[in-house]
Amino acid sequence: MRALALALALIAAPVLAADPDKPPEGMYQQHVQLLLNCFSTFGRLSEVLGDYWGETAVVLSRMSDTTTIILFSNRGRTSSTVVVSKAYKDEEEACILWSGESKAVEGPGGTMSGTSFSLNPNPIFPDKKELGTGT
Repeated sequence: MRALALALALIAAPVLAADPDKPPEGMYQQHVQLLLNCFSTFGRLSEVLGDYWGETAVVLSRMSDTTTIILFSNRGRTSSTVVVSKAYKDEEEACILWSGESKAVEGPGGTMSGTSFSLNPNPIFPDKKELGTGT
């Protein structure tokens, strides 16, 4: 039941962030069916991703007092997993929202690395526009 609530909250989050009466141009809603693989603790999920896929948490995004989005990746960056963790007063739940693999590619100096996890070394953040105005 909580996994369903978690999936719905995650899917609705981008829509709820925008004014539903004035969504940005090109934004639309799409209903999807998700099957989530969940664990009753974040620690157990981390253990499984480490033991079976060699992945560890590389990015954490705390969205609220109860919700954290975590990106896991392996050393070679050939696999990544997106996890959502919910902490409640007396319990927690961590669910795999998406996972996948990428092929290793040759980089500078002939090094081989996957592309499942890459950081933008120089992000350029745009000025925020008022929703519904286009300016």
